[in-house]
Amino acid sequence: MAGARQIHGGWGSFTFLMTGDHIVRFARTLAVAAAHRREAAILPLLAPAVSFAVPEPDLFQDFGDRTCIGYPAIPGRPMTIADDWRGLAGVLRELHGFSVDAARGAFLGAGGEIVGWRDYYVRLWGDVADRVLPVLGEDLRVALAAGYRDFLGGDWDFAPVLVHRDLAPEHVLVDELGGVVGLIDFEDAAVGDPAIDFAGLLGFLGWDRVFVLLQDYGLPVNWDRVICYWWLVPVHELLHGLDTRDDAIVADALAELRVRLIGGARRFRDGVATDVAPSTADTPRPSRPV
Repeated sequence: MAGARQIHGGWGSFTFLMTGDHIVRFARTLAVAAAHRREAAILPLLAPAVSFAVPEPDLFQDFGDRTCIGYPAIPGRPMTIADDWRGLAGVLRELHGFSVDAARGAFLGAGGEIVGWRDYYVRLWGDVADRVLPVLGEDLRVALAAGYRDFLGGDWDFAPVLVHRDLAPEHVLVDELGGVVGLIDFEDAAVGDPAIDFAGLLGFLGWDRVFVLLQDYGLPVNWDRVICYWWLVPVHELLHGLDTRDDAIVADALAELRVRLIGGARRFRDGVATDVAPSTADTPRPSRPV
């Protein structure tokens, strides 16, 4: 493709930076094509409603089984630990303050299915039981089954909001001074639990910083579910590795799941996750936000 440079790393789309700083993404699967449709519906509504930048599609082609979406690149670079991570509190308040009715309408209009938030995880357990548990060692299999049982049986009382659902430092753009200027990659956006948007930041910021971020955010978030969503990340990665028959992804996901479920969670030093697996007693556990 003339004038295009492929951007590697994403699992959902083949992504290219075109001449003129234009991003074009081609869906790899039917599920990603459906996600592109949701993005094309929600992003034009979200962009004028928030003070930070989000992708604004000016190209969308629907080929039935595949899609192509394009938009001007947002100036900025991925966030690092040295940047103004506390600025994310205001960004998340804005994102989560977007009209839930408008978001649901956009998703339904794009052919999306409105599934209850907990119902999604009940369905996910079917995949986990059928495909993930058989590849785990006995101790990890017991820990995952027990953790998932407690997760489904826990407190599910929350006010639904529009969530990014894949919030990680590579999806947060900052300017040259380290201030947050935009969020990207809304493939997984949904109406659901605000706690999930803090889980992806945990391995990046560390427990103490995320707790500060929750305090700055100032709205109710269930800490126990933040932790559950955090250890579910390698479960999703494991399912992807099994789907794609990528042994490296499977091995990394298994190792990470063991650390998060059995290792007592990672120790965080200066906000950076290390491979040290402390005992549960050594793991910092902030008081639960209310």
